[in-house]
Amino acid sequence: MQSETFTKSFLRAIGIASAAILIFVIYLIRYPILQVLYLLVTNPLAIATTDLFKVIIFPGLLYMSLIPLIAEWVERKLVARVQVRIGPYYVGGWEGFLQPIADLFKLLFKEVIIPKNSDRLVFLFSPILAFTVAAIPTVLVPYSKTFVIWNYAYGVLLFFALLAFFPLVVLLAAWSSNNKYSLIGGLRALYQQASYEIPIFLSVLPSVMLAGSLNFIGIVEAQARIWFIAFAPISAIVFFVAMLAEMERVPFDMPEADSELVSGWTTEYSGIAWGLYQFGIYVKLLAFAGVFATLFLGGFLGPSFLPHFIWAFIKVLIVVLILLSTRAFWPRIRIDQLVRGGWKFLIPLAILNIILLFIFQPYLSAILR
Repeated sequence: MQSETFTKSFLRAIGIASAAILIFVIYLIRYPILQVLYLLVTNPLAIATTDLFKVIIFPGLLYMSLIPLIAEWVERKLVARVQVRIGPYYVGGWEGFLQPIADLFKLLFKEVIIPKNSDRLVFLFSPILAFTVAAIPTVLVPYSKTFVIWNYAYGVLLFFALLAFFPLVVLLAAWSSNNKYSLIGGLRALYQQASYEIPIFLSVLPSVMLAGSLNFIGIVEAQARIWFIAFAPISAIVFFVAMLAEMERVPFDMPEADSELVSGWTTEYSGIAWGLYQFGIYVKLLAFAGVFATLFLGGFLGPSFLPHFIWAFIKVLIVVLILLSTRAFWPRIRIDQLVRGGWKFLIPLAILNIILLFIFQPYLSAILR
């Protein structure tokens, strides 16, 4: 009885707080809403250049919601075809397209079970916090000079500073579950992600050095002649591998190894709470893919027969597809192999690339001009 009373009171408080936040947000964006209504009558095409459109439609909430759902469906189909899994061929109607939608509705209406003796507040807030931490960095990724929510001068630093909070959220979720398997999985995830943040940040430095800027758009514009992957292929490989480890993608999914830890730090989560974690990981994947395309593949630059945002979209989708394909081809490695790979191989390779780039930077700068 006491547990039910606490849950009802908590949900009521969440509802009141959400309503207050919604009213406050509407108050803040009243002028952008009026601007959109005016453009709707006078110049509908100009709506795409407004801040409200970028936040809500592209590259904001709608885009960040649809692409992860499609990515999850593509991953199922791809892995099923490579590994000859019959079920995902047919389940859910045409090409299994309805299955992710069915899963979404199932998670929305499934009961969220709170473990006994867990820290209830932390347990319930951790999924929301994890999704928020994963989604916020996407506002820095430019899809063109126009389609970027926040063109921050030091966007590279801010992007990785924001993502550095994700391991802490994972550890909070694991600790609040009051489950030994969750805690071990959370500690593994914290150690894994903290270890691979060093090589991933080192691998970014060559692009920053070549562009002479910490701004994402400045880095893209510096690749007008040649993409940076041609000058720093080692850094691109290090970034890609570290990116897989940061997102706990196969073959680096040890924190939730089924044979050892049930489901890792998400063992005690169910329903929409578990769904928010999984959705946040796919949003984080989309953000990383956008940054990889920006740093090494010329971002939104491309031949003029297509708009800039289309080129950025195509490059991001290609990177996402490659990230998803690793699940079909690679087996899980051991935790000692993961740690040794990060500290013994990736960090030295990233430093080597920086040294080589420092030596040859005058010649490379002449080529980029």
